[in-house]
Amino acid sequence: MKQLSTNISLIILGLCILAGAWMISNAIQTSDYQNADEQVTVSMNSTEEPQLMSSMELKDYLGISDEQLEMVYPRKEDDVVKSEIPYIKMGYEYYFPVKAIDQWLEETEGKTFQ
Repeated sequence: MKQLSTNISLIILGLCILAGAWMISNAIQTSDYQNADEQVTVSMNSTEEPQLMSSMELKDYLGISDEQLEMVYPRKEDDVVKSEIPYIKMGYEYYFPVKAIDQWLEETEGKTFQ
């Protein structure tokens, strides 16, 4: 009888350890998912300004029309790209750094483009 009660106690102890381990692993997984969700939410709600703008974003940023954008947009002449406005070329696309555009606007205030 003593042997039987010891065996039952060991089985119950094993089941308790197993249940405790399962509950701890569940809590860790839930915590990881919540942290990941919080990080995604923080990055989506970030108020950081973008560092580079596309040509359409530049047009909106400057408040100009397509024709006016063409006047300052980089253009290739004799294998040399000439530009009135600061830009970065990645592949076939031009991107415009926000800080450089702001500085360019201050420097070229009052200048006319043709």
